[in-house]
Amino acid sequence: MKNLDSQTDFDALIRTEVVVLLKHGARCPVSARARDELNAFATLHPGVTVAALEVTEHGDLSKHAAETLGVEHQSPQACILRGGKVVWHAEHYAITAVDLDAQLKTM
Repeated sequence: MKNLDSQTDFDALIRTEVVVLLKHGARCPVSARARDELNAFATLHPGVTVAALEVTEHGDLSKHAAETLGVEHQSPQACILRGGKVVWHAEHYAITAVDLDAQLKTM
Protein backbone atom coordinates (compact mmCIF):
# COMPACT_ATOMS: atom_id res chain seq x y z
CA MET A 1 0.00 0.00 0.00
CA LYS A 2 1.38 3.37 -1.03
CA ASN A 3 1.18 6.19 1.54
CA LEU A 4 0.27 9.54 0.00
CA ASP A 5 1.86 12.66 1.41
CA SER A 6 1.77 15.24 -1.40
CA GLN A 7 -0.70 16.72 -3.84
CA THR A 8 1.64 15.73 -6.67
CA ASP A 9 1.47 12.08 -5.58
CA PHE A 10 -2.33 12.24 -5.25
CA ASP A 11 -2.81 13.89 -8.64
CA ALA A 12 -0.58 11.27 -10.29
CA LEU A 13 -2.36 8.45 -8.46
CA ILE A 14 -5.82 9.35 -9.71
CA ARG A 15 -4.59 9.12 -13.30
CA THR A 16 -4.10 5.38 -12.70
CA GLU A 17 -6.83 3.28 -14.34
CA VAL A 18 -8.11 1.60 -11.13
CA VAL A 19 -7.22 2.75 -7.62
CA VAL A 20 -8.45 1.90 -4.15
CA LEU A 21 -7.89 4.85 -1.83
CA LEU A 22 -8.21 4.81 1.95
CA LYS A 23 -8.47 8.05 3.92
CA HIS A 24 -7.83 7.31 7.59
CA GLY A 25 -6.70 8.67 10.95
CA ALA A 26 -3.47 7.35 12.46
CA ARG A 27 -4.78 7.00 16.02
CA CYS A 28 -8.37 5.99 15.33
CA PRO A 29 -9.25 2.35 16.09
CA VAL A 30 -11.97 2.29 13.40
CA SER A 31 -9.37 3.53 10.90
CA ALA A 32 -6.94 0.84 12.05
CA ARG A 33 -9.56 -1.81 11.31
CA ALA A 34 -10.24 -0.27 7.88
CA ARG A 35 -6.52 -0.25 7.15
CA ASP A 36 -6.34 -3.97 8.07
CA GLU A 37 -9.21 -4.63 5.66
CA LEU A 38 -7.42 -2.75 2.88
CA ASN A 39 -4.21 -4.66 3.56
CA ALA A 40 -6.16 -7.94 3.29
CA PHE A 41 -7.69 -6.74 0.02
CA ALA A 42 -4.28 -5.67 -1.33
CA THR A 43 -2.83 -9.10 -0.53
CA LEU A 44 -5.56 -10.75 -2.62
CA HIS A 45 -5.19 -8.21 -5.47
CA PRO A 46 -1.49 -7.45 -5.94
CA GLY A 47 -2.16 -5.95 -9.40
CA VAL A 48 -4.51 -3.27 -8.05
CA THR A 49 -3.08 0.08 -6.95
CA VAL A 50 -3.94 0.64 -3.28
CA ALA A 51 -3.06 3.88 -1.52
CA ALA A 52 -3.62 5.43 1.90
CA LEU A 53 -3.93 9.05 2.96
CA GLU A 54 -3.49 9.80 6.66
CA VAL A 55 -5.89 12.71 7.25
CA THR A 56 -4.60 13.99 10.60
CA GLU A 57 -1.09 14.67 9.35
CA HIS A 58 -2.16 15.67 5.83
CA GLY A 59 -5.35 17.66 6.37
CA ASP A 60 -4.79 19.95 3.38
CA LEU A 61 -4.23 16.95 1.12
CA SER A 62 -7.36 15.29 2.50
CA LYS A 63 -9.35 18.44 1.70
CA HIS A 64 -7.86 18.49 -1.81
CA ALA A 65 -8.83 14.83 -2.28
CA ALA A 66 -12.42 15.47 -1.16
CA GLU A 67 -12.75 18.47 -3.49
CA THR A 68 -11.13 16.70 -6.44
CA LEU A 69 -13.14 13.50 -6.05
CA GLY A 70 -16.42 15.20 -5.16
CA VAL A 71 -17.02 12.95 -2.15
CA GLU A 72 -17.68 14.50 1.25
CA HIS A 73 -14.83 13.80 3.68
CA GLN A 74 -15.22 10.93 6.13
CA SER A 75 -12.58 9.06 8.09
CA PRO A 76 -12.07 6.27 7.56
CA GLN A 77 -13.28 6.28 4.00
CA ALA A 78 -12.46 3.96 1.11
CA CYS A 79 -13.02 4.87 -2.53
CA ILE A 80 -12.61 2.87 -5.70
CA LEU A 81 -11.56 5.14 -8.55
CA ARG A 82 -11.75 4.27 -12.21
CA GLY A 83 -10.29 6.78 -14.64
CA GLY A 84 -10.02 9.37 -11.86
CA LYS A 85 -13.73 9.15 -10.93
CA VAL A 86 -15.20 7.65 -7.77
CA VAL A 87 -17.28 4.63 -8.74
CA TRP A 88 -17.83 3.34 -5.18
CA HIS A 89 -17.12 4.50 -1.65
CA ALA A 90 -17.79 3.40 1.91
CA GLU A 91 -17.12 4.73 5.36
CA HIS A 92 -16.29 3.39 8.80
CA TYR A 93 -17.34 -0.22 9.44
CA ALA A 94 -18.67 -0.64 5.89
CA ILE A 95 -15.07 -0.86 4.65
CA THR A 96 -14.31 -4.57 4.25
CA ALA A 97 -12.02 -6.60 2.01
CA VAL A 98 -15.03 -8.68 0.97
CA ASP A 99 -17.01 -5.62 -0.18
CA LEU A 100 -14.01 -4.13 -1.97
CA ASP A 101 -13.48 -7.44 -3.77
CA ALA A 102 -17.16 -7.67 -4.72
CA GLN A 103 -17.23 -4.11 -6.02
CA LEU A 104 -14.08 -4.60 -8.05
CA LYS A 105 -15.57 -7.71 -9.67
CA THR A 106 -18.66 -5.80 -10.81
CA MET A 107 -16.63 -3.15 -12.65
